[in-house]
Amino acid sequence: MCFSVQIDRNLNRVANRFGAEISRESFLRLNDSKTSNPKMFKVPDEDNRIFPNVHAPVIIKSGDKRILKPMRYRVRPAGSKEEVPSKYNVFNARLDALETRKTWMPLFMSNHALFPFTNFYEWVEHEGKKKLITFKPEDRDIMWAPALYDVWQSHDGRERIESFALITTDPPPEIERMGHDRCPIFLKEEYIDDWLTPENETRDEVYEMLKEQESVTYSYAWA
Repeated sequence: MCFSVQIDRNLNRVANRFGAEISRESFLRLNDSKTSNPKMFKVPDEDNRIFPNVHAPVIIKSGDKRILKPMRYRVRPAGSKEEVPSKYNVFNARLDALETRKTWMPLFMSNHALFPFTNFYEWVEHEGKKKLITFKPEDRDIMWAPALYDVWQSHDGRERIESFALITTDPPPEIERMGHDRCPIFLKEEYIDDWLTPENETRDEVYEMLKEQESVTYSYAWA
C-alpha cells in the first residue's frame, strides 16, 4: 500500500503543469469546512505530507476542461451511514481488485481522477526493524497516479465529502528490492484525458492504459 505521499502545495504550478483550471470555490469551501469541523476536514501540515483522511488536490475532467480540486485521501462511499472502519484500506485500490471489491466496483469506469504528487512513503523491514522509506522518480519533479473517487453527502445536506483512492500495482525491481510489494501506478501522460473520461473507452482499453506506465526509475532515501 501507499502509506503517505508528499504533494506540491503550489496550486498554480500544479494547474499550469497539467493544463487544469483551479476550482477556487472548492478550495474555499474546504477552508470553511476545516474551520467548522477540523477533525473531518483535514489539510496537510507544512511538510505537505498527505496521510489517509487528509485532503489533497486532484484532477478531474468536466466537459473539455481539466479541473483541479481538493478531495480527501481515503474513500467514504456514497450513501454510507458511517465511515469505513480504519482497519480497511480504502485509500489504495489494487489494480487486480477494481472489479471485485465492492468499494471500487461502482467507481471504476465512472469516477476517475488523477492524483499529482512528488514522492511517496512506505514502511519496510530493514535490519530487523520497521523503517520509513521515501521513493521518488528520478529526473522528475512530479508524478501522478490514476485514482477513483466517490461523493458522500449527509442526509441533511450540510456535510459533503469528496474522497479518493490512488491505484496501485506490482512494484518495479528497485522498489521490490527495498522490501515493498506495491507501487502507485504512474500513468502515461498521453493517457491522462482518456483515463479521466472513461465513458469514451472500453474496459480493455482502460486496463491497457493502467498497465502501460511512464518509463521511470525510482530512487529512495530513508525518512
